[in-house]
Amino acid sequence: MKPLLQSRYIHPASDRISHILTLVGPALLLPWPTKSKGGQRKWKHLQLNDMAEPSHLAKLAKAGNIGVALGTVSNGLVTIDLDQDGYVETFLAANPLLTNTLQTRGSRGCNIWIRCSHGFPPSQKLKNSSGEEIGEWRANGNQTIIAGTHPEGMPYQFVLDEAVITIRYEAIIWPKPILPPHATESNRVRGIGENKVVSISIAGSGLIQAFRTGDLIAQVAPTDYHQNNGSLFKLARLVRSCETAIGRLATEEELEFVFDRWCLLARGFWRPGHIRDDYYAEFLNAYSYARVGLDKDPVEVAFSRAKAGPLPEVRGFRDERVRLVAAICREMQRIMGDSPFFLPTRKLGDLVGAHHTCVANWLRAFEVLGIIHLAPGEVRRRGGTRSPRYYHGKRGHNTGAFAITTPLTSSQPALLTNGNNSINAKEAITTVSHMN
Repeated sequence: MKPLLQSRYIHPASDRISHILTLVGPALLLPWPTKSKGGQRKWKHLQLNDMAEPSHLAKLAKAGNIGVALGTVSNGLVTIDLDQDGYVETFLAANPLLTNTLQTRGSRGCNIWIRCSHGFPPSQKLKNSSGEEIGEWRANGNQTIIAGTHPEGMPYQFVLDEAVITIRYEAIIWPKPILPPHATESNRVRGIGENKVVSISIAGSGLIQAFRTGDLIAQVAPTDYHQNNGSLFKLARLVRSCETAIGRLATEEELEFVFDRWCLLARGFWRPGHIRDDYYAEFLNAYSYARVGLDKDPVEVAFSRAKAGPLPEVRGFRDERVRLVAAICREMQRIMGDSPFFLPTRKLGDLVGAHHTCVANWLRAFEVLGIIHLAPGEVRRRGGTRSPRYYHGKRGHNTGAFAITTPLTSSQPALLTNGNNSINAKEAITTVSHMN
C-alpha cells in the first residue's frame, strides 16, 4: 500500500476538468464556489449528457471547487469516505486491489473512488462495530468534492493520482471494524436463489482460468452475514457446472483455487472464531454431495426425468398431474441423495399445469399417504408462504445412498475424467454422501 501522505495538491490553475475526467471516467461534474461543499443550487436534475453543453463547461471552468455527482448518473461511480486514517489503512489492507484506485482527501481521512459495474447499496453513513459513524458510502443523490479549497482552508488533494477501478460491489471486502452498507434498494445485487439458473460460459479447459476474474464467484458470494453455508453449496454446484463444460472433474489444486477466490469475497461475512480451514472443509463436503450444476434447475431436471419414466400410482387419485408430481418427488430425492429436497409449489404448478394451491394440497396428501415426509426440523405453519423441505418415502424409512443413473444429452461431454477416474458417456453414476 502506498503511504497516505504521498499526495499531490489539485491546483486550481491547472487543467482540472480534463485531468479529473481522465481519472474518474464518464461522470457529471458540478461547479461550486471556493470553500464550498455544495450550495443551495439544485443539481440533481442534471444528467451525464450535460457535460457536453458549452454553458455547463463554462461554469466548471470558472468554478472554485469541483464536485462529482455519484451513483447511476455517473455510470456507477461511488466513493467510500472514511474519516480517520486508521480506518483507511484497515480498509485498504483488506482490499489490496483498491490501493491502485483514485484516492482523494479534504481535511482528514480519505475518499476511495470506485465504479460499481452492477448494483450497489444506497447512500448512507458508514459505522464501526460499536455503531459509531466513521464515514459515508456515497452513491445516488450524493456528490464528493474532488478539486478546489476545503472550507477549513486547505486544498483538496490527490492521495493517489490513479484512474478509478471498476469492480463489482460484491468484490469489496468489509473488514471487521467497518460494517458494510445496508442494502435496501432494488438495484443492490442479490444472491443467487437455490434454484436460480446461472449461465456458465468457459473458454479453455481449466477451472483456474474460468474463476480467475471472480465474476463467476460474485454470482454466488455472500452479501451479508449468515449466508456462508448456502453460498458454499452454490459454489460447489457452480464447480459441477464447470466440470460439465470442460469435460472432466476438478483437480484438488483447482478446488482449492476456487475456494480461495471465494474467500476474497466472503471473508468479511465469516462468523467470529471461524477460520479459512473451517470453511474449506465445509466446501469440500458440499462439493461431495452437490448433484446438479448451478446452470440447471433441479426441479426442472426432476420434471424431465419424471415425464420420461413410468408414473407411480397414487391411491385414491385419478388425475395424471398428481401422479406426475409424485414422480417429481421421487426424482428429486434421487438427485439429492440423502439430503432433503425443496419443492416450490408455484414452479411445480407452472410445470404440471395446476394452481399452486392445488399442488400444496397434493403434497400434504402425499404426507398422509407416506409418499413424502417433512425433513427433521421442518414445521408446516398455517398460512405460511415458505415451502418446507421433504424426504421421499415414509418417515423413519432409511432411503440410504442412491446410485443414480443419469442419461447425458448429446451436448454433454463424452467422457469426464480426473486422473484414473472416469464417467462413462452413456450414464453418469454418482454415489451420494450426506454432510450433517
